[in-house]
Amino acid sequence: MSFVDQLLEDNPAIHGDEDAGQQRLTHGLSTPALRFLEATVTPEMRTLETGAGFSTITITAAGADHRSVIPNAFEGERIRAYCEQNGISTERLTFCFEPSERVLPRLEPEPLDLVLIDGSHSFPHTFIDWFYTAHRLRPGGHMLVDDIHIWSGRVLRDYLREDPDWRFEDEYLGRTARFTKLRETDPDVLWTDQAPVLKWSRMRTVPVRQAVSMVRHGQAGELVERVRSRLGR
Repeated sequence: MSFVDQLLEDNPAIHGDEDAGQQRLTHGLSTPALRFLEATVTPEMRTLETGAGFSTITITAAGADHRSVIPNAFEGERIRAYCEQNGISTERLTFCFEPSERVLPRLEPEPLDLVLIDGSHSFPHTFIDWFYTAHRLRPGGHMLVDDIHIWSGRVLRDYLREDPDWRFEDEYLGRTARFTKLRETDPDVLWTDQAPVLKWSRMRTVPVRQAVSMVRHGQAGELVERVRSRLGR
């Protein structure tokens, strides 16, 4: 039996604030994604995830230098307890018990070998998590985006699939997308140098809703000039 098989059989409950009347349960990473982590992560790797769960336990069991960024300390305590009960060292596991948008900008910029984005799925938090980790990921490193059935995760997946700096590798059960970083990236890149943004923004004429709004606000003259400019006249 593999470690992931044993973990799924044990099914430790990690999430749920009992003090707030919530039931204990686990929102686990998809099983194929967990198997990828088990097969890929090694003790030589430095890894980071926003969120925590079975993924945290799997990466810790593999021996990586791992950091998990979560706002709830009780989740970290439950993970450490499960590891201790099962002889898994947590010496190289670090928790940051704050929201990721506060933690990630403060971290030292050590290079990373794998990043899992699975924290808050609210807007714009998914994109903040990616922004502060993408440039730290070394070329050849792995970027996993979980819960791509949620709008924020889906948009990030679609962006990375179009960006030539990334290579789409796999998608697990319609929930987790995996990418490889191909080259160093510039966090200060202009939108005009971002292929997906440029592709999705390039239009021959002013969008209808924008045109209607400009007319309503007395900007018909400016609208005419924009149309002429875009038509090259």
